[in-house]
Amino acid sequence: MSVPQRKSFLNTRISEYVVPPIKDMLVLGKDAPIGCIAMRRALELLVKMPFEHIEIKGDDVISDILIRQSLLRRLSREGLMQHVLTHIKPLMGAEEVLHAELDVQVQLDGGEV
Repeated sequence: MSVPQRKSFLNTRISEYVVPPIKDMLVLGKDAPIGCIAMRRALELLVKMPFEHIEIKGDDVISDILIRQSLLRRLSREGLMQHVLTHIKPLMGAEEVLHAELDVQVQLDGGEV
């Protein structure tokens, strides 16, 4: 009786680790493995650009949003929170942390010239 030979194959995909690991926004679930305070401290060590913390009170899925502070000059907090609760919340579980890239466009009407 012959013993089958065992073969192992390994495929590796390598890419550059990008710092910062967050570009625009993180949405933290209320049961996420890392809390908002720990994530904010990590971001302060890794990233020079400041992030704003928005707490979502009383939600059953989302606890916090961390967003690049410069984006809040072009968005209202309320509008961002509504967008997250309406469009992102249905896609996530309370145990998740989701990374989001935002494309914010502002249209200005200068009036009469």
